[in-house]
Amino acid sequence: MWLFGKKKASERKLSPEQEQVQAFARRFEAQEMTLVAVTGMQGASHTRENEDELWTVRVPLTAWMDAFDAVVHHQPASLEILADDRLLGYLLQRLPRNFILKAKVRPALEGDAFQLVDMPEPGFDPELKAILDEQVKPVVLDGGALGKFTLNRGVDQFQAEVKWLERPVLLVFDRGQEEQGALDAAGALLADIPGWDARLRAFAASRLLEQVNGLSAEDEDFVPLTEEELAQQLEPELVQAEGDDGVRVWLGSDLLYGRSIRVDAALSAGPTQAVLED
Repeated sequence: MWLFGKKKASERKLSPEQEQVQAFARRFEAQEMTLVAVTGMQGASHTRENEDELWTVRVPLTAWMDAFDAVVHHQPASLEILADDRLLGYLLQRLPRNFILKAKVRPALEGDAFQLVDMPEPGFDPELKAILDEQVKPVVLDGGALGKFTLNRGVDQFQAEVKWLERPVLLVFDRGQEEQGALDAAGALLADIPGWDARLRAFAASRLLEQVNGLSAEDEDFVPLTEEELAQQLEPELVQAEGDDGVRVWLGSDLLYGRSIRVDAALSAGPTQAVLED
C-alpha cells in the first residue's frame, strides 16, 4: 500500500501535444469502420498554429463508402489525422490525390469527416472507379481567338498559355464565374499587350520601389534601383481574368527573391493596386 497513493491519471498534467491528441480524438466516434474512398483533386493539406503542435493532415474525399454495406456516398468528406514531422512525409506519400484508398477510420460525431487510425492501402470498387474516371477526365473550353482552355481541377480554374510580347504567359479564370465575361475581359487586355505591359510595369515600380529595394538592403554591393530600372526588370507571368472589367496580373523578377508582384486593374480605368506577395 502506498503511503500517499499515486496521482490519478486524470489529475496528471498533460503536455500540449497530449491535450491536442485528446481534443482531436473527442471529435470522432469510438467505433471503427473500414472506409473505401476516392481522394480529391487537391490532395492532402497540412496545417498547425505553432511549431510545438502536431500537424493536422486533411485529405479531401470526393466519394466514399463503408466497406460493410458498400453504399456509395457522393457528398464530399475529409480524412484527418495528427502527425509529427516524420509521419507527415510518410502520409503525404501514402495519401495521393486521385486515388482509391481503403483504411480503418472513426467517423466524426458531426459532419462528414473520418479519423485515420491505421495506414491506408489501395482499394477498389467499380462505382468508385467510375467516379474517379470522371474526376480526372479532361474538361476543355473553346475560348475562340484565345485558344483552348483546360480545366485544372486542383485549383478549379480554366487555363491556357498565351503569348505576351513573345513570352509564354498563363491565362486563367475561375470555374463557376460567367465564362463569356472572363473571356471578354481577357480578350480586351490581350488586344493591347504593348500598352498594358508598359502600364503594369510602370505602376508596379512606382508603388513598390521602396519595398523591392528593401529586399536587397543587406547586400553591401546592391545599388538601389530607380523606378525605370525596376519596371524594365519585371515580366508578366500569370494573368487572371475576373470578368466585369477586372483582371489581375502577376509580375516576376529575379530581384524579388522568389516573390511576385500582383497588379489589380480595371480595363476601363487602368491599374488600381499593386501588392508584393510571398
